[in-house]
Amino acid sequence: MSCLVQIVSGEGAGEGRIEPHTGRATARAIRARLTRERCNGDRWAHVVIDGERVYDGPYPTAWESELDYVLRASS
Repeated sequence: MSCLVQIVSGEGAGEGRIEPHTGRATARAIRARLTRERCNGDRWAHVVIDGERVYDGPYPTAWESELDYVLRASS
């Protein structure tokens, strides 16, 4: 069973748009996608896996550990 990975991104206080992540379902690939979506601070973005927002705060090691755990548990 595979998990549904979605990227939610937007500008300002808007709702943003939801897109399925069609790339590899690895922490590194998803983090790279979020970095591109954020455009050096002009936009915001976060990842939702199977309907749950995953922590993506200022501590990349903790974030990647949680993301890896969620991806393994969902697959």
